[in-house]
Amino acid sequence: MKVWSRIRLSAIGRVWDALPIILGLSLVAAVPVQAQSPAILRSSLQLAVCLNDWDSAIARAGELEKVPGLPVKTQAELVVLRRQMQLLRQNRAVLTNIDACQPVLEGFGLPGYSGRPLQLERAAASQVGLSSATLVPDRTIRQLEAFWQAGLGVSADTPLEPLAEARRINTRSGSGVSTGAVSRYVDVYAFLGAEGDTASLALDVIQQRPGILYTDDSALLFLFDAEGRLLSEARTTSVLQPRLETGPLPAAGVFYAAVTTPQHRPVLDEGGFITGWQGIGTSAVTYTLTVRGVTPSPELGAGNR
Repeated sequence: MKVWSRIRLSAIGRVWDALPIILGLSLVAAVPVQAQSPAILRSSLQLAVCLNDWDSAIARAGELEKVPGLPVKTQAELVVLRRQMQLLRQNRAVLTNIDACQPVLEGFGLPGYSGRPLQLERAAASQVGLSSATLVPDRTIRQLEAFWQAGLGVSADTPLEPLAEARRINTRSGSGVSTGAVSRYVDVYAFLGAEGDTASLALDVIQQRPGILYTDDSALLFLFDAEGRLLSEARTTSVLQPRLETGPLPAAGVFYAAVTTPQHRPVLDEGGFITGWQGIGTSAVTYTLTVRGVTPSPELGAGNR
């Protein structure tokens, strides 16, 4: 085995041996419960490693080292991790087939991370109320395959409680489409973007249903970054469906789109970060949400082929 191969394998092992410590309870216990940023940094670090984005991963590790009250042992592990990632960056390393990356990347459209069940036929049978021994029609299989390939079967594991249960949008072609129905509460979607992308989001109402107060096509669309900062918002008018143009995205990572109906809005702190939701939706609509203008996800995760 070549020297670089030994270094690479050793570095891979240390990176992933250290992550459970860094992403675990020791860091959570070191910060106030209301502080979300360390959890967000941990999530961003893990995504960056899985995408072989060593610049971002090193930056996130450095920020985690500065968390007040961090245990000395955890801080030392972070220093080791950061140095190993600097070595990986120096050697332009590409990590592949990492089991820990499966839940991080599945559903976003990266090769090898489709998010579909291992036994699609059993999942299809369960969905239509049949036993696994029953032959499921090909049409049902194809429909469920499309469902998983679109990322709709995968929820994003986010440290942002107000954006929890986000469904992932597959952007392997640089765009992606999802569909849903919202009334009193909120639908949340997650997609990957690269620094400098100018994303465009379009919300198209395809059906009006009776809401709590109204039967109309009123809907609201919000866009948040990985830290929960509100980037932009839009709503229906008498002639226009909601459209959002983001401007250059601030960094590579996960972004969240939220769909609600009038009177249901995000609660923001003084910095513009979401802390919860207020009110309750007064209309009810079925819609499609289209994301365009982002870097194709396989180009973000080129090392995961």
